[in-house]
Amino acid sequence: MDKNFKQTSRSGSLGWLLQRISAVILFILLLFHFITYHFLTTGRSVSYQQVLERAQSWWFPLLQFAFLITALYHGLNGVWSVLEDYTSSKTWRLVWYSLLLTVGVVLLFVGTLTIIKLYTLKAV
Repeated sequence: MDKNFKQTSRSGSLGWLLQRISAVILFILLLFHFITYHFLTTGRSVSYQQVLERAQSWWFPLLQFAFLITALYHGLNGVWSVLEDYTSSKTWRLVWYSLLLTVGVVLLFVGTLTIIKLYTLKAV
């Protein structure tokens, strides 16, 4: 396969750096998730009621939203990097990029609605 690597991307160093930064942020948020969901409970499994109670605080939805944004960026950027490496046609790159962007926007919308719904529900 004869591929001109100059046409695939510019330098790639910013994308590489942002991928590593998002990985560190994801790791920190995942630790927070495990601590709040699995270690701060009373020894039982987490119930839906407990999740609703936590979701009423101001910090919980913000951290869930940060987790959503970071996970979407990290995952979609990783997939884009792989697709960009193996796709030589500019047309197919545009198709893949448009598809990934659409998937990202839909997942962001659904995830944000879920976080808002949890925050607005009242724990009984």
